[in-house]
Amino acid sequence: MRTVISRASTALLGAVLLSLAPDARANHPVFVEGNGCADGGPTATSVPPGTCGDYDGDGLIGTAEDTDNATDRVFGTLRAALGNTDLGAAINATHANQNGRVVIVTSGRFREQVVITAANGNVSLEAAPGVDADIDAVVQGVANNAAAQGTPGIVVDAPRERRVTIRNIMSRNWTEGIQVVGDSHVAIDGCRLENNRDFGIHVMDDATVVITDSDVNATGFRQAGGVDNAPNPGTGIAFEDESSGLIDQTTVTGSFATGIANRTEDDDDVRLRNVAVFDNRPNTRGF
Repeated sequence: MRTVISRASTALLGAVLLSLAPDARANHPVFVEGNGCADGGPTATSVPPGTCGDYDGDGLIGTAEDTDNATDRVFGTLRAALGNTDLGAAINATHANQNGRVVIVTSGRFREQVVITAANGNVSLEAAPGVDADIDAVVQGVANNAAAQGTPGIVVDAPRERRVTIRNIMSRNWTEGIQVVGDSHVAIDGCRLENNRDFGIHVMDDATVVITDSDVNATGFRQAGGVDNAPNPGTGIAFEDESSGLIDQTTVTGSFATGIANRTEDDDDVRLRNVAVFDNRPNTRGF
């Protein structure tokens, strides 16, 4: 007996399969231009084409690059590149959709809090080799620096089944350079955390974090006008609650308080290997 499928049934089947298919924006690399060069300044939206970190040569940087083209996959801010939902239709449709690789391709300063949820897949945020990507709460000429200094710089709150990588990034002048919460699984590689008020890296809840080849310096020592710079507590790296992790090939120096603190429920939840700690008060606690 022959089975006959009508055109209507075929169309319905196609619609169902399409609805189940991955988002077309998902799991592809998108690029971010540095937007803080001397020529254009951190709030500029246009520059002479090919200057000021203008990667694609269209003369647009910053938020103007976020909305200029629906297909170029080049952005001017990290929030737009990641596809933060609060930006809505204001950004072009080729963002990572919290699922994919976001690569900073020209050096620059980013005065924006970065939130990684990995809601739709694994996320990698990184600067390309040789690129200086500075996520900084204080950028001269940008409004609301004081408000930014009261928040963490990079926040990761991802589902247990996702994996997040943060590579070759500088995060400075925030309350916490990198904050990891929930059930997140995060690899922090080749990053620099400097002059953050309370923590360089703060891991909480059930999160699992591996820190490699990174530098955490001068936590608790932030000097900026018009804000509360008192460290609370001024610890370089801290693991709390039921979190766990490994710190390898990493230097922690000059913290106002403890260099590396293990405040988890089990002393064995955090492992140290090839770690250099110096000029902290004390260098380690809880190991």
